[in-house]
Amino acid sequence: MRVEYQILLEFFFWGLEIFSRRDCGLLLAGYRRTGGEERIERLFERLRRERLIEQHGRGAKARFTITARGRNLVQELTPARAWDSPWDGKWRVFTFDLPLAQNAQRMKLWRALRDRKFGLLQQSVWLWPRDVKPLLQEILQATGIPECFCGFEAGQLLLCDHAEVVAVAWDFEEIARRHTTYLTHIVANLHSLERARDLRELAQVARIERDAYHDAFSMDPLLPRELWPRGYRGAKVEEQHQAFRTRLAQRLRALAS
Repeated sequence: MRVEYQILLEFFFWGLEIFSRRDCGLLLAGYRRTGGEERIERLFERLRRERLIEQHGRGAKARFTITARGRNLVQELTPARAWDSPWDGKWRVFTFDLPLAQNAQRMKLWRALRDRKFGLLQQSVWLWPRDVKPLLQEILQATGIPECFCGFEAGQLLLCDHAEVVAVAWDFEEIARRHTTYLTHIVANLHSLERARDLRELAQVARIERDAYHDAFSMDPLLPRELWPRGYRGAKVEEQHQAFRTRLAQRLRALAS
């Protein structure tokens, strides 16, 4: 049911400020989450019980709005916030020391660092352009692995300028392919928005665009603007995504009951 929470609450950020039970059923159907009235009622009851939505009116005329608690629950990807954060010109360089005999823990830590999109040099040295201590502490706490990191701050790595560090530490060729894939299909998604006849079809289009958008940034470390590689198209992806969301909001309000 947690997936339905996320789906439904996201639509408040996409322009559907008030909705009915019927709207909810159509939105979930568009996301391939099928179920009868009983299942939808259970979803509403849990959302109300957790104070994520607020009900206005009763019966068929009931309408629902999101609460402040519900808004805080939805995690939105905000690339611009990361891009615009000023860089202090220092790399945080670190490694971890775990014996080979603890291979399961080594792989768990490796995956956690990769999931955070840290840069990697020589398959053993990790780096990040921002304060890294809170992130590493969070990883250790989540994995249950004892303290094992050692690192330092560096204004420059020997024999490498910043552009070379970025090119080696992250796979920006693959990142660029994912950006291009999103930009190639966004026009078709916009056309599909206009052709949608109800909230179910609109939700289908929103699901496709949402998945494509998250895939476009799935490997992107969202580096400060000073460190963008030549030809970086992340800002274009975000521009097109915001245009899609603006039109989606308009269509949501037009089709909602």
